[in-house]
Parts: sequence; structure tokens; C-alpha cells
Amino acid sequence: MNMVGSGLPGRRHDGNPSSARRTVAVLLVVAVVFRLWWLWRVGALWQPYGFQEASNAAIAYARTGTIADALFPGQGPTAHLLPVPIIIAGSIQRLFGIGSALANLALVGWALAVTIVGYTLLRAIFTELRQDLRVLNAGLLALAILPVFVPQEVGDFRYWEGGLAATLASANLLCLLRMERKPAWSWAALGSIALLSAATFFVSPSAGLAVDLCWALCALRRLPLRRAAGFAMLCVAALALLITPWAIRNDRQLGHRILLRDDFGLEIALANHDGAVSGAAPFETFEKRLSALHPTLRGPGLVALRAAGGEYAYSAGLLDETRSWIRRHPFDFARLCLRHYRQFYFPDLWEFGAMTWTSPEAGPAYEAQIVAILGAIGLIWSLLRRRRGYGWIAIYYVAAGLVYAVVQPVPRYSYIIFGLQVFLAVGCGRDLLLLAGRLRGERRRAGLPTAPLPASPG
Repeated sequence: MNMVGSGLPGRRHDGNPSSARRTVAVLLVVAVVFRLWWLWRVGALWQPYGFQEASNAAIAYARTGTIADALFPGQGPTAHLLPVPIIIAGSIQRLFGIGSALANLALVGWALAVTIVGYTLLRAIFTELRQDLRVLNAGLLALAILPVFVPQEVGDFRYWEGGLAATLASANLLCLLRMERKPAWSWAALGSIALLSAATFFVSPSAGLAVDLCWALCALRRLPLRRAAGFAMLCVAALALLITPWAIRNDRQLGHRILLRDDFGLEIALANHDGAVSGAAPFETFEKRLSALHPTLRGPGLVALRAAGGEYAYSAGLLDETRSWIRRHPFDFARLCLRHYRQFYFPDLWEFGAMTWTSPEAGPAYEAQIVAILGAIGLIWSLLRRRRGYGWIAIYYVAAGLVYAVVQPVPRYSYIIFGLQVFLAVGCGRDLLLLAGRLRGERRRAGLPTAPLPASPG
């Protein structure tokens, strides 16, 4: 099967363009109003809320101009998080007043803007994939009113990278689908793509690796080898342009040339240990491990971090311990990696207990599972039908979860694929309805006489 898909596109029902634009505008307004209503209902429209490491670092940046204090007050400079969302949120806090109602509202506006732009790009992606207008509008409506990630879209993503990462990934996929039809790519276009993909990687390495894989395969497929090699060098140069200043800053302020983040040892240790292997009482096991290791909870983890001499040494020590455990338990580690990879796409109900403002029993957990299952079916069906462009969606979709195979994912991480899952699920629903209608029609035809009845005598 051709992974990229070369089948003829299905018919599009565009209708009246101005009417379609009005429909999109109305659905986006519905999305904004629903999220503002939700914030008002939970009492978080004006009051500032803390969002763990990210909000700590953003407030420190607003006060001092340094990305610091992610794990506890007075910690000092940190590389626990990548800088872009922290700088944006910290700058908003500094501009409107740290902790003020106006700053909080501005942060909500930032998170909503990223969300709405992301929704618009997702609809454009499936427009490019020649989806039916009814699917486009139903997909946008589902994104607008499904409560699965509403707390994250107006809460966590004021500070965390998920919303911005999903929007940048969607921008990459839309550009790729449009560029893939062109016979030649100019150097200006290649340079723009390199900057966009580098920005995506620097905001979210998991989303960045997935879009980079798509661009690499597309370039090898569409470009002469020399131009593809030049494109690769442009991508490396663009990424170096972003990473180098950050690495120099980390070397000067933390004493280590950290290219991205220094929390990998902590994250892999939280996910891979004896207690996680059986899968029994997963929420309690995760909470217990988190309490024991994570410094933000002010327990044994904070004591161990201070004894180690800082976040870099603490994380490096946990990485060494976890590597030793993996060498002793290779098959258990493989089982955990497969479980984590599956959980990224099909989250267990307990995982929603690790999300802000939700509980393991919350309805959104079931909705996320339904969307994930229907979305996967819709993607597989589109690949089997060889629909144009869906191969690129599949490559991104499969690659986006690879980074999270070695750590314990929580549903917030899956936001970088959730919008795609929603549109794929709606498309799957439409295909199932069409198939059911076709089968009913065939049954009716099978029950009719195949030749005219003879006329009755007389």
C-alpha cells in the first residue's frame, strides 16, 4: 500500500463560499463563548491560577527576566522547561501586572487565540484533503463543544506548550499538503519551511520530530537529491539558530550546555520502575511515584534534589538509576514502552486524574476514548481507500507518540493529535452512515422482483 496515498480525491461540497465562512465564524464564536462560560462557571475567569512548573517559571521571568524557580521558589535558573511559552506568558504578566485580573484575562485571551487559530488550521487541513463540507463543519462543531480539553485550552495552555505545539504542527501539515502538489519548491519556500519546522521542534520536540519526519520523506519524494540535501542543511541551520542561544544561556547560568531540557531523567524515572510493571492500581501507583520523586510536591524529591546539588544533577542521577533498572529488566521496560505508546493514543480513564480540574470519572475521559477509537478507524479506512494526503496525516500521527513511549503520558500530551482525531472520527462516522445506507439500498433492491410480473388475465 502506498503510504502517502494516491487515490482520487472525493467530491467536495463547497456550497456558497461566503456562507461557509459565516458558518466557520459562528462555530468559532461558539467555541470561544463555551470556554469563557466554563471559566466563569469554575470561577477562573479573573482569578490567577497556578499551573505548577510552567506558571512558576513564567512569574519568575516576569519579575526578573530569567527563566527560573520552576520547581520551587528560590531555586534559581532552570532548564526544566523550554523557553518560548514561558517567555510569552511571563511577558504578558509583566505587561499587565503580575497576578492581576487583567493579566489573567490577557493570558486567557492568548490561550484562546492559539486554540482558535489551531481549529482554523485543522479545518483547512481537511479542506485540503477534500473532505465533505458537512464533515468540515461537524468536525469544527465537535471541537467547539467537546469538553475533553477545555480546561487545558483556557487554563494549562496559558503557560504550557500544548496549544502552541498543536497549532504549529497543524501549520506544518497544511503547508506540506499544499506544497506536495507543486512540481518545484523555491529556496525561499524551503527556508520558510525550515524556520517553521524548527520553531515547532523548539516548542515541542515530540511534535517537531513528527513534522520533521513528514518533511524529510516529502522532500526525498518530491525534490532532486541535491536540493533535498540543501533543504536538510537549511533545517539544521534554522534549528541551530534557535537552540544555540538557549544552550549558551544554560551553560552560563546552570553550568551545563543543555540543548533542550534537563528533566528527561526525572520523567523516565517516574514511568519505569517495579511498581509500574503489573499495571495494578495505576493511578495510585503513579501518584505514589510522583510524590516520591517530583520536587514540586515538596517531599522526598525536593530533599533529594537539594542533596544532589540542583535539578541537572538530580535528573542525571535518576537517569543513571533508571538505565540500571532497564538493563536488569529489559522485557518489563519493553512492555511499559508499548503500554505508554498505546496510552498516548488511547488514554486509560485513570490518566485523566492526572489532569488539572478533571477527575478519573469525568465524562470527558469517555469522550476522548470514543474519539480516539473512531479517529483511528477513520484514518485506517482512509489509507485503505488510498485517499490523497492521508498518508502524511498517518506518518505524523504515528510519529507524534514515539517520544512518549519511554515516559508516562498524561492526556494533555495527546493534544498535538486530538484535533486530527476529531476530524478523522467525524469522517469515520460519515463513512459508516454512507456504508449503512448503501447496504440498506442493496437489501431493498435484492428484495424486489427482477422481472415485471405478468398481467392478470382479463
